[in-house]
Amino acid sequence: MRLFYLPFLAICLPVAAIFADEAFQTDFHHALVGIPQPQTTFFHRPKSESRASLLYTVSEKGVLAAVNPKDGTLVWRHLLTAGQNETVAGQGKGCLRAGEGESVVVSGLGREVNAWGAFDGRLVWANKFEGEVRDLEVLELPGISEQGAKDVVVLSAEEKKGVLRRLDGNDGAVKWEYEDHGTDIPFQVSASDDGIYLITLQLSGRSGLKMKVISVDPLSGKQSGHYIIHSDSDITDADDIVFVGANSASPLIAWTDKARKILKINVIGSKHVSSLNIPNDTGEFIETVVLHAPHTVRSVPHFLVHYQTANAHWAEVYHVDIGASSVSPSHSLPKLRGQGCFSLSTEDANVFFLRTSDMENTLTSSASHGLLLRWNRTPVPPGRDISSRSYVHAVAEVVTKAGPTYAVRAAAVTVAGTWVLNRESQTIWERWESLAGAISATWVDLKEAETLAHELEMEGHGNPLAAYIHRVRRHLKDLRYLPTWLNTLPTRVVTSFTGMDLIKDRGLFSQYDAFGFNKLIVVMTENDRLLALDTGAGGKVKWDISSSTIAKSGIRSIHSKTTGSLEIVSNLGQRATLDIDSGKIENISPEASEQTGSTELLDHAIIVTDGRTETIELPRTLDGIAQHLESRDSHAASPSIIITPIIGNSVKGLQLRQKSPQADVVWDFRPPRGEIIRSISQRPRHDPVASIGKVMGDRSVMYKYLNPNLALITTVNDAKSAASFYLLDSVSGNILYTITHEGIDTAKAIITAISQNWFVYSLFGIPVSSSSPDPTSKGYQIFVSELYESSLPNDRGPLGSTSNFSSLSPSSEPTLPYVISQSFIIPEAISSMSVTQTRQGISTRSLLCYLPLSNSLIAIPKGALDPRRPVGRDPTPAEQEEGLSKYTPVLELSPKWVLSHKLELIGIKKIITSPALLESTALVFAYGLDVFGTRVTPSQAFDILGKGFNKIQLVLTVFALACGVVFVAPMVRRKQINSRWQIT
Repeated sequence: MRLFYLPFLAICLPVAAIFADEAFQTDFHHALVGIPQPQTTFFHRPKSESRASLLYTVSEKGVLAAVNPKDGTLVWRHLLTAGQNETVAGQGKGCLRAGEGESVVVSGLGREVNAWGAFDGRLVWANKFEGEVRDLEVLELPGISEQGAKDVVVLSAEEKKGVLRRLDGNDGAVKWEYEDHGTDIPFQVSASDDGIYLITLQLSGRSGLKMKVISVDPLSGKQSGHYIIHSDSDITDADDIVFVGANSASPLIAWTDKARKILKINVIGSKHVSSLNIPNDTGEFIETVVLHAPHTVRSVPHFLVHYQTANAHWAEVYHVDIGASSVSPSHSLPKLRGQGCFSLSTEDANVFFLRTSDMENTLTSSASHGLLLRWNRTPVPPGRDISSRSYVHAVAEVVTKAGPTYAVRAAAVTVAGTWVLNRESQTIWERWESLAGAISATWVDLKEAETLAHELEMEGHGNPLAAYIHRVRRHLKDLRYLPTWLNTLPTRVVTSFTGMDLIKDRGLFSQYDAFGFNKLIVVMTENDRLLALDTGAGGKVKWDISSSTIAKSGIRSIHSKTTGSLEIVSNLGQRATLDIDSGKIENISPEASEQTGSTELLDHAIIVTDGRTETIELPRTLDGIAQHLESRDSHAASPSIIITPIIGNSVKGLQLRQKSPQADVVWDFRPPRGEIIRSISQRPRHDPVASIGKVMGDRSVMYKYLNPNLALITTVNDAKSAASFYLLDSVSGNILYTITHEGIDTAKAIITAISQNWFVYSLFGIPVSSSSPDPTSKGYQIFVSELYESSLPNDRGPLGSTSNFSSLSPSSEPTLPYVISQSFIIPEAISSMSVTQTRQGISTRSLLCYLPLSNSLIAIPKGALDPRRPVGRDPTPAEQEEGLSKYTPVLELSPKWVLSHKLELIGIKKIITSPALLESTALVFAYGLDVFGTRVTPSQAFDILGKGFNKIQLVLTVFALACGVVFVAPMVRRKQINSRWQIT
């Protein structure tokens, strides 16, 4: 009889492996690099014998990447770090250089200098120094750099000195070192066809900075001379220096006076400083000065200076006299209104300048002001604001063709954080690099689905006649979709049989999403952008807007609303509602004053109402909290408990009085002396319970301890290398369970998650001492605990005979759960956790984890983490029916659990889930540096036909049976008639 239950047991199996052709069908992945930096972005030919170029960059996130200019796909990328076992270096840093005709690119970030294969991204050599790398250059010295790979000069800032090193281009070995002792600040290194120059900054008595240029012999590494530029009246910070050039016929140092009326230029190697008046007929203050000069020794010594005011921009082109080391104006590019962007491209000795304004693009030569090309820009696409057209910086590639005509393409970064490539007037591709700075995200249901649910609810609560009339009217309104539906009917039929999604635009068919797979994900980014991703369209960006158009003080949080709209809360408590289809503002409340203390909001406050938890932002005072929540209809009608964020190493529980703008402190949790609160976790807002107990193999029941108000607080004690976990009832503040682990590396992340009647956490253990009776295993570990009402089967515990219970009015002794715990050793670290959510909670749970070492997202089935797995023995037949297997201390992460397949996910910070309409399916979205979305079926897809189901065979079978009935029916009828007339 036990075999009878095997088919039902198969439903509870974890996520199984899939075939290769089934992967990436329901996934979407934005492999991002971050917003490119202007000084580390360029076109380069990875192979000298080929004319094809790749686009290289080191982004603000410290990602080195090579991008194919044809379609914008990543050829390869690497997440650069400041050193081994160190995190990504700070934003806005890093160096990237490529020698002309070289097959390698050289990067510098933190203390490391690496050479990478330009075509395949393989590491050629690496070197690490004591100080931070400030600058590097590839030497283009004639006669010296002709044999083998070109050498590299690296400037690093070490303790009380700057060190300049020349590295062998073949293996990265140090050929010589030059140390500059003293108080000078190492700033940059420059190289030309006749020498190497080290630029340092000297503090002046007038709180300004002088520049010291040191000439270093390329062969011996010894100083051959120096001179000082008296710039202390103009420069007070390194950012005041406009430009330092290298690897050109005449490298330059450029800066302006404080009023930005005079441009000063020094040709490196000479002591002469050229002072040039900046033409500015309007008198507006010049906000930005950018100099564009060639980076090749073969190019003519021409450069362009771009001036930008609040309302206009223009440029001046200058020529350098190498013999006299002087600079003279050549011609001007006219002033235009609005923001502008310039980029430079070289071909042999020719220098070209590409100008991008709000209305048009123009191409000119450095020799004259005549236009070589001119084309208009395309209008702003729907769902985008004007910032998607304004460029911050760009790099260009110009190729001269016969005629002469020119082929021009430019990769530009917009104000919105989008990286686009334009070929003349046509946009070839765009990469949403602002998503690499995602800091928050939320699921939002489509408005049509919410509207249909509301309509059905209205029909269910009315009388039958009114409901029938309402449904007829609704069907008449739906007739407007009939023509389009009929036109796409053949495509939909083919799609249903072949499994291929041939419908390009699903805008009119979102209301037919019967399975709930098509939802929107709204992402908030570091650069104050809001983007909506459509999961039904492969993660395509539906709209992109700036948060400054909603709240000047910045956005603190985003929340989905049941009406299919998005609610936004600003830093000063301002609330706005956006239309989820277009991103337009539906309504907005006035913004509070910055001087009002009660409007300052906190991060990640948790509110518990009727057993449901929600993360919100609240003011810092009790009166402000009450006034803030009084306007929220969802919380004003019933008493709520608010769990405050961590303030002063304590967590408080505040009770909002019913229909009263007052809040009282119910409990105050403070850890023991020496412990510091690290994090707070609570049950998800949507965490349904399908069964109040777990049926064991012998048909007995272990009743779950189901408390919707559970909160897990993590504390660490650095002095004792210990971590403690406190399970609280967030309503009463009672501590239900606590456990302490010693021998923990508190410097590493401790990740927690909680759902239903179980919680899990991951940490790194270190042995305290070998003589300890219970030594801690070194390595990453994961702990799981399950809560039950009693240790005995079929027993409801102390509250079994109680008909009513409230955490607000507990008994003298709180009812404590019976806890079963177990630990496992895992092969690598976990940096983020979440639990799958399904509509009714019938499907088994899976623990979603991001593994930063392997850059993958996995779903660990809850059965693999069951703490009731038998230890030291094989499971009994009854335990096997439950799906229990023998406990092993090492939890091997099966490749079948990997949701990202062979995709490389970098920098994932958080994982969020949402239930689909199908009980078997949960939607998953992971974000951080990369963005990834998929669907998971923890108990397999038991309520939907898979793609392997042969629909054609089914139709043919039914058709054959129908034909058989048509042909056989007359024969049977004739036989019956004959049998009746037959005389026996």
